Amino acid sequence: IPGARDQHIAMLRHTTRLARATQRTRAFAATPKPTNAMRGPIGWGALAATGAAGAGLAYYYEVEKTRRQEQAAKKQTTYGKPSLGGPWTLVDARTNKPVTDASFHGSYVLLYFGFSRCPDICPSELLKVQKVLRLLGDEAPTPLFVSLDPRRDSLRQLRVYAKDFDERVRFLVGTPAQCKAAAKAYRVYSSIGAVDDEDDDDYLIDHSIVLYLVGPDGKFLDFFTQATPADAIAAKIREHRSAS
Repeated sequence: IPGARDQHIAMLRHTTRLARATQRTRAFAATPKPTNAMRGPIGWGALAATGAAGAGLAYYYEVEKTRRQEQAAKKQTTYGKPSLGGPWTLVDARTNKPVTDASFHGSYVLLYFGFSRCPDICPSELLKVQKVLRLLGDEAPTPLFVSLDPRRDSLRQLRVYAKDFDERVRFLVGTPAQCKAAAKAYRVYSSIGAVDDEDDDDYLIDHSIVLYLVGPDGKFLDFFTQATPADAIAAKIREHRSAS
């Protein structure tokens, strides 16, 4: 029957439309709604966690760098003996009297070159020397600090500076020519930083960071870099003492 068939086809089309509409509704309902974490910027908690992680990595880097430096210092091997040392004449800030290299013959000497206005390296090295002296006790060498800055390191300035360190450390200075000659004998590098005015006293000095061990005969025996810890220095000094 033509009328019945047309009606049946119309019903099928209607049913198909309803099914498609239902599928679209279900698909839309199944789509997840964006959360605040997806919509907004990174929260304070995430930033704090990131900062903590960064600080942890920086701390690990410093610890690891120090560990590697100490290992390298312990494994340090030298062949032959550098031609270092020689005669020099300076003034002892404690006594205000001239001294020479020969003044310390008969005892071991631990020699360091620096300047009293050094902000961090020199104080750190002098504290390391202090630890070496305590580790060695009666076997400790005579510690000498030779100034690379005679322009500012007056005898009075060095006496004030000496109060912060072990009283056994002798602080020496001289004329610019005398200080330069002593540094040259041990091949110490030093360079004054840039200054705006020749009369400006606010400057730093870039210099070698080395401790020199001198024997009782005044001859150079060994050297220790900034990376060498105090206990390794003390052990080396004992070795030199036992070998003599």
